[in-house]
Amino acid sequence: MSGVTPLAAMMKPFNCPGECIYCPLELNMPKSYLSDEPAAQRAKKLNFDAKAQISQRLEQLKINGHPTDKLEIIVVGGTYSAYPADYKISFIKEIYDAVNEFDSKNIEEAIERNETAKQRIVALSVETRPDWVTEDEVRLLRRLGVTKVQLGVQAIDEEISRITKRGHGQAEVAEATRLLRNAGMKICYHIMPNLPGSNPKKDVAMAKLIYTDPRFMPDYVKLYPCMVIKGTALFRMWQKGEFKTYDDETLKKVLKEISAITPEWVRVDRLIRDISKGWVGAGSVKTNMRQEVERELIAEGRQCRCIRCREIGNGEFKITNFKLQITKYRTDGGREVFFSYENEHKLFALLRLRLPDPSEKMLFSELKGAAIVREVHSYGQAVPLSTRREGKSQHQGLGRLLMEKAEEEGVKNGYKKLAVIAAVGTREYYKKLGYVLEGLYMMKLLGKT
Repeated sequence: MSGVTPLAAMMKPFNCPGECIYCPLELNMPKSYLSDEPAAQRAKKLNFDAKAQISQRLEQLKINGHPTDKLEIIVVGGTYSAYPADYKISFIKEIYDAVNEFDSKNIEEAIERNETAKQRIVALSVETRPDWVTEDEVRLLRRLGVTKVQLGVQAIDEEISRITKRGHGQAEVAEATRLLRNAGMKICYHIMPNLPGSNPKKDVAMAKLIYTDPRFMPDYVKLYPCMVIKGTALFRMWQKGEFKTYDDETLKKVLKEISAITPEWVRVDRLIRDISKGWVGAGSVKTNMRQEVERELIAEGRQCRCIRCREIGNGEFKITNFKLQITKYRTDGGREVFFSYENEHKLFALLRLRLPDPSEKMLFSELKGAAIVREVHSYGQAVPLSTRREGKSQHQGLGRLLMEKAEEEGVKNGYKKLAVIAAVGTREYYKKLGYVLEGLYMMKLLGKT
């Protein structure tokens, strides 16, 4: 319904650099994941083989009649950046090989093949800790074709981070965010309400800080309310009466307030984590919490305006019923311009444009003097490549129109060229718009025809 087909691949168990008191550590599983979660079950059964995981999932999707030509790959399991470099590279290569249905000699060949493959990777994300995002790590991520990074932020509060032994604070989150944004990456924060040291009022205040402080302001968020998992240090605290989780009504109020203040340029990917009741000592196990939150907000006349709540989904698209919206906001090291085609109720397509400050140090030489398109996305039911269907918003030319707006904005602000982070499987699309591959980005000189 969001225009792409998502697939998850889980990395093998490996030592995590964190000592967080709430994090489960099941034997023979990556830290923070439990073996009865769907993607984890499949990964464990297949011995965490990346190629096998992707190949099996692709086959299941095809059998069920789902399109597999535009794939969003989500790499999960522990802290990606803490794994050995050789394993990180080989794991991603195996994913490309599975999608390409061809065993390449190296990661470079695998990426080149996917540019024109029948099944293309149009988005690739990894999960990591903010304090492990370094300049070298960002260079590696881009070399592998990563376009989105999910950061385990959990709480923007130094005292909560200390109590929970998170191992980093606001400064590390801010620096990771700046580095990734200047590389054109999309950024997702994992946020955990109801941690030790917090309270409902503080949880909402932290969300407001994340959404408004120029050091942060992620594009996506996942809200994972704290759950007390058996065997953790937090479980022992809870047994002693040193920690208490919110009841369902209190948690719902917190999630409602966070949803109500979420900006329209943010997508709330998750509102609660689905963990089997057998693992949970305390915390909400209500898996339909998001539905209740959204229903009550609508009844109160203040519905969530995040991207996910406004996507067209399976709704009908008409070429005459949308208009361009432009939102501008300041972030650390530059400005952001959020373009969207929408009507009063539904979102059809969006583009995120980064305008770096001239003084910003850019990790990639090709980005010097460039405005950067960090995301272009047409929503609606997934439609196969090079196919247009009446009443569906995909492949109606909205992406091309948004790129023209981005080019105009770049010229207006004095940039000499426009760069697009462009997942490997989208490079052919940008070539048709006059862009050429320069280094790791699709590039076009501005003011030229």
